[in-house]
Parts: sequence; C-alpha cells; structure tokens
Amino acid sequence: MYWGIYMDIFVARQPIFDTKKNVFAYELLYRDSSVNKYTETDGNKATAAVLANSFMEIGYDTITNGKKAFINFTEELLHMGAPTLFPKELIVIEILEDVEPTAVLVGKCIEFKEKGYTIALDDFEYRYISKYKSLLKVIDILKVDWLLNSVGEQINIVKEIKKINPKIKFLAEKIETNTDYEEALKSGYSLFQGYFFSKPTIIKGIAGQSSKLNYLQIINEIAKSNPDFDNITHVIERDPVLALQLLKLINSVTYRSIQRVTSVHEALVRLGMKEINKWVSVLMLRETTKEKPIEVMRTSLVRAYFMEGLVSTTILKNRKSEAFLFGLFSLVDVLFNYSKEELLCDIPLNDDVKSALLGKENEFSKIFKIITCYEKAEWDELEEHMKEKNITINPFQISEFYYNALKLAENLIEY
Repeated sequence: MYWGIYMDIFVARQPIFDTKKNVFAYELLYRDSSVNKYTETDGNKATAAVLANSFMEIGYDTITNGKKAFINFTEELLHMGAPTLFPKELIVIEILEDVEPTAVLVGKCIEFKEKGYTIALDDFEYRYISKYKSLLKVIDILKVDWLLNSVGEQINIVKEIKKINPKIKFLAEKIETNTDYEEALKSGYSLFQGYFFSKPTIIKGIAGQSSKLNYLQIINEIAKSNPDFDNITHVIERDPVLALQLLKLINSVTYRSIQRVTSVHEALVRLGMKEINKWVSVLMLRETTKEKPIEVMRTSLVRAYFMEGLVSTTILKNRKSEAFLFGLFSLVDVLFNYSKEELLCDIPLNDDVKSALLGKENEFSKIFKIITCYEKAEWDELEEHMKEKNITINPFQISEFYYNALKLAENLIEY
C-alpha cells in the first residue's frame, strides 16, 4: 500500500437556467470516472465525494465560476449538519426525494434556513403534495420532475403549492425540448434544467491520498472532553495532502476575505471543533468503500466509548485513552477496505494494543470480547468468558457503560 499517491477525481455539473436562459446555478453530481453516467454507490459516499472533490481538491471557483451549487444531501448527512461546513452563499441544500419528511427533518431544515441557507426539494411529483406539506412550507425551491407529472399536474403543482408557500420558486427539471421549456415558462416555472439546455459535463481533477489513520486520530482528539488544537495541528502538518485539503477548504469558505489563511493552526481555529469533525467525516466517507460507512463509523465510536468505560474498572484503568483508540480502530479494515496489518503499521500504538487489534489475546482483547458478545446479545458466552478470564465487572455497570457509549457516539456524530 502507498500513502501519498495521487488519483484522478471527477465531478459532473449541469447548469440550471433562469427565464432569460442565463446560468442561475449548477447542480454538482457524483461521478467515479470520465464516463458521464451515475454509478450506483452509497448516497453518503457520493455526496461526500462531491463536496470533498469540489471544495477541497479541484476548487469551487473552477467548477461553478462563482455560481451557487445545488448539492444532494442524504438524510444522515443532514442530521450530521454537514451542509454548514460550507458557506450559505455557495451551496443550495438539495433534499433527495427518498428522504422522509419527518418532524425532525423539517426542524433541521428550519435550522438551516435560520442560518441563511437555501433549500430545494428534488424530483417532486404532484401525488406527494399532502405527504410533503410541512416541508413545502419551509423550502425555497421545488424541483419538479417534468417527465413524471402530467401536463395538468405540472400546472396544478404551481397553483396548489403557492397556497402553501407563496415565496417558493419552481424549477422544472428534465426539460428535453423547447416545447417543454415554453410550457414550463407559461405555467409559472422560473428555473429550468435538462438536456434541452445542457447535459452534465465532467470536470476532472487530481487528488492526493492521505493516511486514513490520520482521520481517526483527529476524531479521537475531538472526542476528548478538552480537545487540543495543537495535537490536531500536529497530525495534519505531518500529512501534506490533508494540510492542502484543509487550506483549500478554508480559503474557499473565506475567499472574500482580504487575507488568505496560510497556517494549518489558524485554519483549524477559524473552523472550530464542530466543523473540523464534519470536515474529517466528509473526507472519511469519500474514502470508504462499504455500503454503510456512517453505520461503521457509529459502531467504531460506540466501541471506543464502551472500551473506555469498561477498562476504567480494570488493571487498564490508567490506559483509558488507548482503550478508546482500540475500540475506534477495531473496524478500521472495514472502513477502508485494507488489512489491519497495513493500516496499523503507520500509527504509533503500544505493542500490546496493536497485538490485540490483530487478534492476539491479552488484557485489551479480553475486555473487547465483552463488547463483541454484547453486540451479538450472546449472554451465555459473555458470562462464560468473564468467569474464565476472571473479569469481575458488575453486569449492571456493563449495561450502563454500553448505553452511555451509545449516547456519546450519537452526540459526536451529530456534533
């Protein structure tokens, strides 16, 4: 395995036009090659790739010429607060049509609105007016799928939704002919997107690859009660690719500022801990190859906090930070699709921690066995293991550590 090699990256963009056929914005779309076609992938990874490739690699100005970018956000990324890592002047938060309009989601959208973000709902169909009524009151732009609505529905959408939200703008998407465009214009649509105007075009860039373990080290630092900017700065400064991505991001976000940010430490201070966590999470999601990377991240964090709690009652109580790292790195091979041997060779862990992560039995692996039994609800095996290894943690305390770990992990993911 080689850290620091370079790879080709891709983003597709499709213009969105106003009534005078001037470019109003661009929708940025996930592509994993120069073939101009969406390939099925995890939605979280696709959005993370678009964000990272656009803002931290190729450069926002290069991709959009200063226009706003419509970017699809999955439900999980919305709840993580990922959009606020990027400036409200530059992005439109596009909610995918498969996101359920729950009260929690609507509340999250109201939060984004209060911070000045523009919100769009994608691929809308007339039959869903009742279902999305609460969300329609909040959003700014409704993207109407021209092909999935009849002529009557295309007209009625504007009439009926204007009663729900008079300020809403209507965007007709999948406009394929001049007739479609003229009909949409007459029906009250003010924004247009589709092959009649332009197919998506591919923009190619080159990205460096960072050490994946550096992401986890940063998350480990953020998880502490008093995270240290200096420790995070040290991790990033020894990884030139990560440092460059950070500086590109911060100078993209503050590009109107007179003075450019040239220091990693200053960039981190400008972002703040909440946004640093989102930034690292976005990069991690882009690199992951499994179907549910956020779930893997969540499980890793639960294990980290669970390990930290459990060892506090054992002879390892003075090594709680190492126990946290043990839990955090326990699924590192699943996250990044590399062997643990390759991944762990680059990170400074004590030998007994590394050995336990690689399957050797010692005090760390004995405690970790409690966690794997608990995850699978293998209560008989758990009881037998604790007797055999002479582990005397109170069962009620184990449950308390577990539920505390769940709560802490969820809080960090939403941080």
